[in-house]
Amino acid sequence: MNKGFLKGLSNTLRSRPAGKDNYPMKMLSEMAMPVVPHKNFAEKWEVLEQPRRLSRTYKFPNRRKLKYFVEELLGYEDEVNHHSKVTVDYETVSIEIYTLALNSITELDYEYAKMADLIYQDVEHYSDQ
Repeated sequence: MNKGFLKGLSNTLRSRPAGKDNYPMKMLSEMAMPVVPHKNFAEKWEVLEQPRRLSRTYKFPNRRKLKYFVEELLGYEDEVNHHSKVTVDYETVSIEIYTLALNSITELDYEYAKMADLIYQDVEHYSDQ
């Protein structure tokens, strides 16, 4: 993933005026390009409606790995300035992500989902001690 691209996109979105005539459509045309999800993406993430969003629940063998996952995920959110709803319930973490400005799923949300999957895979290899 190109971190420079996401940072540039974030800066571009922040610098644009929120005029009702052009803002959502310009963002939609720039961000909602066709996306090819990675292998097994549909099996892991589901699309919920109203608002249209991606959702997934991760299960962890212990709370230590859950903590590492949440810390890395929040660090990523701050880095790209794109945040989700994260719910922690004992040894599970549920995530719902969508672009609030459009009330729908965009390329940023798919990138977030891919990164969450990579962080989860990485945390699986952490020591339990």
